[in-house]
Amino acid sequence: MPNASRDPIPAIRLAVVEDDAELRDHVMIPALREAGFEAVGLATSLQLYRHWTTRPFDLVLLDVGLPDDDGVEIARHLRGLSPDLGIALYTGNASTEDRMRGLRAGVDAYLVKPLHMDEVVETLRNLVRRIRGTTRARGPDDGWSLDRQGWHLRLPKGGQVALNQAERQVLSVLAANAGMPVRRETLIATLTSDVDAYDPHRLEMLLYRLRRKCEQAGGLPLPVRSVRGVGYMLAW
Repeated sequence: MPNASRDPIPAIRLAVVEDDAELRDHVMIPALREAGFEAVGLATSLQLYRHWTTRPFDLVLLDVGLPDDDGVEIARHLRGLSPDLGIALYTGNASTEDRMRGLRAGVDAYLVKPLHMDEVVETLRNLVRRIRGTTRARGPDDGWSLDRQGWHLRLPKGGQVALNQAERQVLSVLAANAGMPVRRETLIATLTSDVDAYDPHRLEMLLYRLRRKCEQAGGLPLPVRSVRGVGYMLAW
């Protein structure tokens, strides 16, 4: 009888967020791809959010210490975006306090450096089986949410709004940072490669039209508010 931990699994899209290029590209990614994961190597949280708007991930494996954000806070944002996402965090700090921060943020698994790739692979495999065995369905009273691919916004009390590409990209970043202000420049960077040449009023109009679409579909405006001097915040 084959070892269950070695049974093949369908392709799982996995984000590996690690700023050490040598570790990420020459150790982690090859081992994870060999294990059957569709692993994508990323160096920053911004890269993660940009990839997410194109195609969401099934799992995220990330370091606590990243150059542009705290891994625990990234995990918290991602958990708000997708309750079914598998999140594994790793760090050189094995303290109870650090682990509790991760657990409170909604992390599913916690690994300590130095990483042993056999342990990482088995942890992720177990996480895949757990996620697939406990897929949660959302009811009509669960409030606002994005569908798994991010192309539809579910409304409170039922109904949904179809999103175009630009709306999907902006809303995915706002949802990943729900409850926290997101800089205008960060949102604009999801829409264009030339942030300086982009007219910020186009972003304002995009969000205005999206609010109107939500009002027309469900009678409620999308809970996105302007944060003076910073950008926008999604409060759902």
